[in-house]
Amino acid sequence: MALIMVILFTTFLSAMGLGVLLAVFMDRLATGNMNGSVAMLYAADAGIELAARDLAQEPDWDAVLSGSRQGSFTDGAAGGARPLQGGGSVDLTAATNILNCGKSSNCTAAQLSANSHERPWGANNPRWQLYAYGPIELVAPLLRPAPGYLAVWIADDGREQDGDPGSDALDEESGHGIVRVHAETFAAGGSRRVIEAELARACRGEGVGACLAGIRVQSWQELRVSIP
Repeated sequence: MALIMVILFTTFLSAMGLGVLLAVFMDRLATGNMNGSVAMLYAADAGIELAARDLAQEPDWDAVLSGSRQGSFTDGAAGGARPLQGGGSVDLTAATNILNCGKSSNCTAAQLSANSHERPWGANNPRWQLYAYGPIELVAPLLRPAPGYLAVWIADDGREQDGDPGSDALDEESGHGIVRVHAETFAAGGSRRVIEAELARACRGEGVGACLAGIRVQSWQELRVSIP
């Protein structure tokens, strides 16, 4: 009986030890995932700031809205696959197509202008253009940068009624000097964090005494996305 009691007591202690080890491991894993998720969100927010800084220096946003001009934060051609630290990759071309028409393959003109719940403006639907993109560790000289990739898209806002989402509205027209910005961070395992904002020129003055160019954030929201 004494031997049986010792065996049972040893088994019980072993089970308790394994339970404590498992709880500590899961807690550390959850904490690491939370820290990584928060870092990715901050990186997406930094993408909005980078876009705002570069847009403030652009005298004409038509080149940005047409996709012929990118920001100062890029790591090559505006498209194609990029590897992710930890495994996997992100296809920038497919991500752009998903934003514009909901599928990874090339969008047709009819699909770009189709009315939907997310894109109800028809011919004035935003045509997202890749503007800033690169590994998160290149955004700032961080001691422990979050592993992942940052991509920022620019599009015209839905207030305009000119039927030309590839150029800004004329002065005094609705939507002039306003763009939408979509910043998204990608990491291994399919994790993503997304922020969308609406930016407007803070000063449209011209001539003597005109104020310096600037950008005002008119709206900001985090978009919840599911892991594929």
